[in-house]
Order: sequence, then C-alpha cells, then structure tokens
Amino acid sequence: MDWSNLAAFAATEFLLCLSPGPTVLLVVGLSMRQGLWRSQCAAAGALTTNAIYFALSAAGVASLIIASATLFYVLKIVGALYLAWLGIKMVLPLIEAWWRGEKHDAPFAEASKMPRAKTTPLKLYWKGISLQAANPKNLAFFVAILPQFIDPHGPVALQMMVFGSVSILLEVPVLLIYAISFSALAKVITERVVLWIEAIAGGFLILLAGALAWERKA
Repeated sequence: MDWSNLAAFAATEFLLCLSPGPTVLLVVGLSMRQGLWRSQCAAAGALTTNAIYFALSAAGVASLIIASATLFYVLKIVGALYLAWLGIKMVLPLIEAWWRGEKHDAPFAEASKMPRAKTTPLKLYWKGISLQAANPKNLAFFVAILPQFIDPHGPVALQMMVFGSVSILLEVPVLLIYAISFSALAKVITERVVLWIEAIAGGFLILLAGALAWERKA
C-alpha cells in the first residue's frame, strides 16, 4: 500500500469533514434541540452510509450508477427533494414563531426542559443514513475523488477497507466536536437564537438542494 496516497487521502478527507455539509448541519440542529448523544445517533447513521459507499465503490457499483445518466439524474432529484424537505422543516419553527408573535427570549436551557416529544435513537439513526444517502455528491466523491488515491496494481478491496476506516476515524471526532460545541452553546443562548441557527442551517440545505437540482453534471 502506498502510504503517501493514504496520507494525501487523509488530508483531503479531513478538510472535507470540516466543511459544514448536510450531516454537520443535521448534527448541529439535533445537538441543540435533542441533546448531544441523540445527535450522535444521526452521525452514526451517516457514517454507516459512508461505509456502504466504500463497499459499493470496491464492488464497482458506484461507477455503474454514475455511468447511467438517467439513473443518476433520478437519484439526484430525489436527493435534492429530500434535502429541501429537511431544510423546510428546520426553517418552519422560526416562521411559526414569527407568525404567532412569540419572542422566545427565555434561555434555551429552561425552554428545553419543557416536556416535548423526542425522536427515538433508531429513527435518528435512519435519518442520518437517509440524509447522507440523499446527497448524490457523496456518491460522486467515491467515483471522482477516491479513485485518485487507489493503486490499481495493489489489492483494491484492502485499500478500500483502509481508506474507509481512516474516513470514519476522522469523521467521528469532527462530528462529535460540532455536537459538543453547539450543545454547550444551547445552554447559554435564548431559544430565539437556537431557532435562527436552525433556520440558517435549514436555509443552507434548501440552497444545496436547489444547486443539486439545477446542476447538470455530477
């Protein structure tokens, strides 16, 4: 195995992990609204999807999907609609509060103690899986970027296993740090600020969905 390729992949993957993509936005929102450990259920689901993508890439299935323009276009539109739906759900609470004239100036730590329905860990896990799978950019990454670090003369399956392990080991602490930071932030700010943060994150998801829907090429 070429260790220089592994180091280059690790550096690239780390920079991509730091960027606030859909998974980060989901984890941030959940950490403030439902708590640190529940947000990690969604993070675990997203990482499960990544592991599946590594397996698909090793089997060559990802390349077949990308090669089929029609199939990839359908997946892209479905993914864009799902991201837009999630974004709208994150924006709606702020709109509803504005419509009702609610100020939400109380500390969020006190408001969060009020009884409210919480999503089960299993549902959050599947939400993380579906969110990560809904973004066709992830699939394109495994076809357009990952192969650049693969040595075709070496054992491809073994390289995929190593790259997949490195990817997960890098993403876990990054998502955890995001969750810890924003769950701590939620204890010192008002509920109105939380609503705005969630709405801004939702807005980014909607913009991403629009960009995916209008983009002709992966």
